[in-house]
Amino acid sequence: MTKISLILNTCSLDSQADQFRNPFRSTSYRDRAVTLEETISLMEGFDEIIVAGSFKEDTQEKFPRWKYVPVQPRFRDRRDALYQREFGARHSTGDVLVFCHDDHRPGAGFSKTLIWRYIKGSKYDKILPYLEDWDLIVPERRHFVTDEILNNGKESDYMGGHCLVMRRSLWAEVPWTTLDTEFWDTSMTRLWREKGVIQFVDDLVHLDMEATEDEH
Repeated sequence: MTKISLILNTCSLDSQADQFRNPFRSTSYRDRAVTLEETISLMEGFDEIIVAGSFKEDTQEKFPRWKYVPVQPRFRDRRDALYQREFGARHSTGDVLVFCHDDHRPGAGFSKTLIWRYIKGSKYDKILPYLEDWDLIVPERRHFVTDEILNNGKESDYMGGHCLVMRRSLWAEVPWTTLDTEFWDTSMTRLWREKGVIQFVDDLVHLDMEATEDEH
């Protein structure tokens, strides 16, 4: 049976988290600690959840079932997410890896839909339309409050890094730390496309928890 790992990367406990506020986000980085714990408490259907990065010290006590991988900040920019995801993946055991930033959340029924539509050998793949040709899936991205569809990279043909599903075999071919660039979304898309098939889908949904009110 295929095993699915959810890997959440975070910088919410970084000592400088309060000082940083992305102009395109509605809260400070430290505020993501609350979102992160809510996400962990709501997630069902994953075989394991791994939190990688800088997080609240009592998170592990509140959710002892899951794995916690401390990753100290190196650059305090978007490159840190690469290292957080990489070390999270190294501690995972899943055949399918779901990577999600701490300001996003897999939508309701995410794991169930993933199994039904994309995991060969499940009891559902003979009943429902089944997409077999994929190595990386980019889910639809929606506004948490308005439910409006947001940019996930599809129109520009690049992998939106907020939340994605990856076969372990592709991660092994192209680890997250293959590149050292802050603008890794488009660069990693090119490398992954050379090794596998990227699919943009709309039946898997993830939610942007910090989208501004007027974001489209």
